[in-house]
Amino acid sequence: MKYQINDSYIDDIPSAVLYRQTMDHYPKSAIGCFIISDNWDEQALLELKEQSQVWFLVGLQTDNIDFGRLNTIEGVIRCQLDEVDQVVKLLDISPRGLISIDINDIKSLFEREKSYKFIQTHVTDVFETEMVKKAANELVSQLPKNLNIKGLLLGIESSEYPSLDNTSYIIDFIEKSIVADDLYSYYCTSISDEPNSFRLRAMYASA
Repeated sequence: MKYQINDSYIDDIPSAVLYRQTMDHYPKSAIGCFIISDNWDEQALLELKEQSQVWFLVGLQTDNIDFGRLNTIEGVIRCQLDEVDQVVKLLDISPRGLISIDINDIKSLFEREKSYKFIQTHVTDVFETEMVKKAANELVSQLPKNLNIKGLLLGIESSEYPSLDNTSYIIDFIEKSIVADDLYSYYCTSISDEPNSFRLRAMYASA
Protein backbone atom coordinates (compact mmCIF):
# COMPACT_ATOMS: atom_id res chain seq x y z
CA MET A 1 0.00 0.00 0.00
CA LYS A 2 1.38 3.40 -0.94
CA TYR A 3 1.84 6.08 1.68
CA GLN A 4 -0.89 8.70 1.76
CA ILE A 5 0.23 12.27 2.45
CA ASN A 6 -2.02 15.20 3.25
CA ASP A 7 -1.07 18.85 2.67
CA SER A 8 -0.97 19.75 6.35
CA TYR A 9 1.66 17.08 7.02
CA ILE A 10 3.81 18.36 4.16
CA ASP A 11 3.54 21.96 5.39
CA ASP A 12 4.47 21.08 8.96
CA ILE A 13 7.71 19.15 8.40
CA PRO A 14 10.57 19.05 5.86
CA SER A 15 10.57 16.34 3.24
CA ALA A 16 14.09 15.18 4.12
CA VAL A 17 16.45 15.62 7.08
CA LEU A 18 20.00 14.39 7.66
CA TYR A 19 20.18 12.65 11.04
CA ARG A 20 23.35 12.20 13.09
CA GLN A 21 23.69 10.06 16.20
CA THR A 22 25.06 13.08 18.05
CA MET A 23 21.73 14.95 17.84
CA ASP A 24 19.98 15.75 21.11
CA HIS A 25 16.67 14.84 19.51
CA TYR A 26 15.43 13.71 16.13
CA PRO A 27 13.07 16.23 14.46
CA LYS A 28 10.24 14.96 12.30
CA SER A 29 10.60 14.49 8.55
CA ALA A 30 9.16 12.38 5.77
CA ILE A 31 12.50 10.95 4.56
CA GLY A 32 15.18 10.21 7.12
CA CYS A 33 18.72 10.36 5.71
CA PHE A 34 21.73 9.00 7.58
CA ILE A 35 25.41 8.49 6.72
CA ILE A 36 26.09 4.77 6.79
CA SER A 37 29.71 5.19 7.95
CA ASP A 38 28.46 6.86 11.16
CA ASN A 39 28.09 3.29 12.48
CA TRP A 40 24.32 3.09 12.61
CA ASP A 41 23.14 -0.39 13.50
CA GLU A 42 19.64 -1.78 13.06
CA GLN A 43 18.58 -0.99 16.62
CA ALA A 44 19.76 2.63 16.31
CA LEU A 45 17.86 2.98 13.03
CA LEU A 46 14.70 1.57 14.57
CA GLU A 47 14.98 4.14 17.37
CA LEU A 48 15.59 6.91 14.83
CA LYS A 49 12.52 5.88 12.86
CA GLU A 50 10.36 5.78 15.96
CA GLN A 51 11.53 9.11 17.41
CA SER A 52 11.53 11.08 14.14
CA GLN A 53 8.35 9.44 12.79
CA VAL A 54 9.92 9.30 9.32
CA TRP A 55 8.02 7.47 6.63
CA PHE A 56 11.16 5.75 5.36
CA LEU A 57 14.95 5.81 5.78
CA VAL A 58 17.64 6.30 3.13
CA GLY A 59 21.29 5.47 3.79
CA LEU A 60 24.00 7.68 2.26
CA GLN A 61 27.08 5.63 1.41
CA THR A 62 30.23 7.78 1.33
CA ASP A 63 32.83 5.00 1.19
CA ASN A 64 33.36 1.70 -0.63
CA ILE A 65 32.73 -0.56 2.35
CA ASP A 66 30.02 -3.14 1.69
CA PHE A 67 26.84 -2.41 3.59
CA GLY A 68 24.56 -5.28 4.50
CA ARG A 69 20.94 -4.85 3.45
CA LEU A 70 18.58 -4.00 6.29
CA ASN A 71 14.80 -4.17 6.20
CA THR A 72 14.84 -0.93 8.18
CA ILE A 73 15.90 1.19 5.20
CA GLU A 74 14.27 1.87 1.84
CA GLY A 75 17.46 2.27 -0.20
CA VAL A 76 21.00 3.59 -0.51
CA ILE A 77 22.44 6.60 -2.35
CA ARG A 78 26.18 6.55 -3.06
CA CYS A 79 27.85 9.96 -2.88
CA GLN A 80 30.98 11.77 -1.70
CA LEU A 81 31.13 13.01 1.88
CA ASP A 82 31.10 16.65 0.72
CA GLU A 83 27.96 15.94 -1.35
CA VAL A 84 25.80 14.77 1.55
CA ASP A 85 24.01 18.12 2.02
CA GLN A 86 23.27 18.31 -1.71
CA VAL A 87 21.71 14.84 -1.66
CA VAL A 88 19.41 15.90 1.18
CA LYS A 89 18.46 19.04 -0.78
CA LEU A 90 17.53 16.88 -3.77
CA LEU A 91 15.24 14.75 -1.59
CA ASP A 92 13.75 17.78 0.21
CA ILE A 93 11.16 18.34 -2.48
CA SER A 94 8.73 20.96 -1.14
CA PRO A 95 8.00 23.46 -2.58
CA ARG A 96 9.43 23.04 -6.07
CA GLY A 97 7.75 25.55 -8.38
CA LEU A 98 7.39 24.83 -12.08
CA ILE A 99 7.59 21.03 -11.75
CA SER A 100 6.78 19.32 -8.47
CA ILE A 101 6.66 15.77 -7.19
CA ASP A 102 5.74 14.22 -3.85
CA ILE A 103 7.14 11.70 -1.40
CA ASN A 104 5.27 8.87 -3.07
CA ASP A 105 7.22 9.52 -6.29
CA ILE A 106 10.56 9.24 -4.50
CA LYS A 107 9.41 6.11 -2.70
CA SER A 108 8.40 4.56 -6.02
CA LEU A 109 11.98 5.02 -7.29
CA PHE A 110 13.33 3.03 -4.33
CA GLU A 111 10.66 0.39 -4.83
CA ARG A 112 12.02 -0.05 -8.36
CA GLU A 113 15.74 0.04 -7.51
CA LYS A 114 17.41 0.05 -4.09
CA SER A 115 20.82 1.56 -4.94
CA TYR A 116 21.42 4.98 -6.56
CA LYS A 117 24.43 7.12 -7.44
CA PHE A 118 24.42 10.90 -6.88
CA ILE A 119 25.89 13.39 -9.36
CA GLN A 120 25.63 17.17 -9.66
CA THR A 121 26.85 20.21 -11.54
CA HIS A 122 26.86 23.90 -10.62
CA VAL A 123 27.30 26.78 -13.10
CA THR A 124 27.49 30.51 -12.30
CA ASP A 125 28.13 33.93 -13.82
CA VAL A 126 27.04 33.37 -17.42
CA PHE A 127 23.81 34.02 -19.31
CA GLU A 128 20.93 31.72 -18.38
CA THR A 129 20.81 29.93 -21.72
CA GLU A 130 24.55 29.25 -21.55
CA MET A 131 24.25 28.03 -17.95
CA VAL A 132 21.48 25.62 -18.92
CA LYS A 133 23.44 24.10 -21.82
CA LYS A 134 26.70 23.92 -19.87
CA ALA A 135 25.06 22.33 -16.84
CA ALA A 136 23.24 19.73 -18.95
CA ASN A 137 26.45 18.77 -20.77
CA GLU A 138 28.47 18.58 -17.54
CA LEU A 139 25.88 16.37 -15.86
CA VAL A 140 25.65 13.95 -18.78
CA SER A 141 29.47 13.75 -18.95
CA GLN A 142 29.44 12.27 -15.42
CA LEU A 143 27.27 9.32 -16.47
CA PRO A 144 29.19 6.17 -17.49
CA LYS A 145 29.01 5.50 -21.22
CA ASN A 146 26.36 3.02 -22.40
CA LEU A 147 25.01 2.61 -18.88
CA ASN A 148 21.46 1.26 -18.85
CA ILE A 149 19.61 3.69 -16.56
CA LYS A 150 16.63 2.22 -14.70
CA GLY A 151 15.65 5.06 -12.36
CA LEU A 152 16.36 8.80 -12.33
CA LEU A 153 15.50 11.76 -10.12
CA LEU A 154 16.67 15.14 -11.46
CA GLY A 155 16.44 18.40 -9.53
CA ILE A 156 16.76 21.68 -11.45
CA GLU A 157 17.68 24.68 -9.28
CA SER A 158 18.22 28.24 -10.49
CA SER A 159 18.29 31.80 -9.20
CA GLU A 160 14.95 32.43 -10.89
CA TYR A 161 12.16 30.09 -11.89
CA PRO A 162 13.52 28.20 -14.92
CA SER A 163 11.51 28.80 -18.06
CA LEU A 164 9.47 25.99 -19.55
CA ASP A 165 11.71 26.05 -22.64
CA ASN A 166 14.92 25.66 -20.62
CA THR A 167 13.41 22.95 -18.44
CA SER A 168 12.20 21.04 -21.50
CA TYR A 169 15.62 21.42 -23.10
CA ILE A 170 17.37 19.86 -20.09
CA ILE A 171 14.95 16.95 -19.82
CA ASP A 172 15.06 16.22 -23.56
CA PHE A 173 18.87 16.51 -23.67
CA ILE A 174 19.39 14.14 -20.76
CA GLU A 175 16.87 11.56 -21.93
CA LYS A 176 18.41 11.54 -25.43
CA SER A 177 21.92 11.19 -23.98
CA ILE A 178 21.37 8.10 -21.83
CA VAL A 179 20.70 4.47 -22.58
CA ALA A 180 17.49 3.20 -21.03
CA ASP A 181 15.33 0.22 -21.92
CA ASP A 182 12.59 1.34 -19.54
CA LEU A 183 13.46 4.68 -17.94
CA TYR A 184 11.59 5.47 -14.72
CA SER A 185 12.19 9.16 -14.07
CA TYR A 186 11.01 12.18 -12.09
CA TYR A 187 11.94 15.85 -12.42
CA CYS A 188 11.50 18.79 -10.06
CA THR A 189 12.49 22.46 -9.91
CA SER A 190 13.47 24.84 -7.11
CA ILE A 191 14.82 28.33 -6.48
CA SER A 192 18.34 29.07 -5.24
CA ASP A 193 19.33 31.87 -2.86
CA GLU A 194 22.56 32.29 -4.81
CA PRO A 195 22.49 34.94 -7.60
CA ASN A 196 23.42 33.98 -11.17
CA SER A 197 23.39 30.32 -10.26
CA PHE A 198 22.18 27.19 -12.01
CA ARG A 199 22.52 23.72 -10.46
CA LEU A 200 21.49 20.23 -11.46
CA ARG A 201 21.32 17.44 -8.88
CA ALA A 202 20.52 13.88 -9.86
CA MET A 203 20.46 10.36 -8.53
CA TYR A 204 20.34 7.41 -10.91
CA ALA A 205 20.19 3.63 -10.77
CA SER A 206 21.58 1.30 -13.40
CA ALA A 207 20.55 -2.18 -14.44
